[in-house]
Amino acid sequence: MEKNKNKNKRIILERRFYTKGTVIIEEGEQAFCAYLVQSGSVLVYKKKSDGKIAEIATLGPGQICGEMALIQDETSRRTASVKALSDCNLIVITRTAFEDKLENCDPTIKAIVEMLVDRIKNMTTNAAGP
Repeated sequence: MEKNKNKNKRIILERRFYTKGTVIIEEGEQAFCAYLVQSGSVLVYKKKSDGKIAEIATLGPGQICGEMALIQDETSRRTASVKALSDCNLIVITRTAFEDKLENCDPTIKAIVEMLVDRIKNMTTNAAGP
């Protein structure tokens, strides 16, 4: 019976509005959630050692930023910053909500996602070097 209770549990996702120019994610801060762009656009960027900005991507509706927070552990830090290029609405996806949804999905999909997560973690570790 407990299993059915969890299966029917509804996860309510929070929505946030950000005005143009607002920094949504700051590189180096602790990572707890990802953001799905519902409307507007955001810039993903990194600050170089010389203070200049390296633009990584511009994301719009239906795209996600901060997704590594969903698959890394609680001590992970943001690897890039994100700024609103226009007024935008974002849906907050917490690590807990992601894990709950993954737990209740089709076993094949769950296995594929877990394999991809492991692959990404290994690539990230290997890229960092010894």
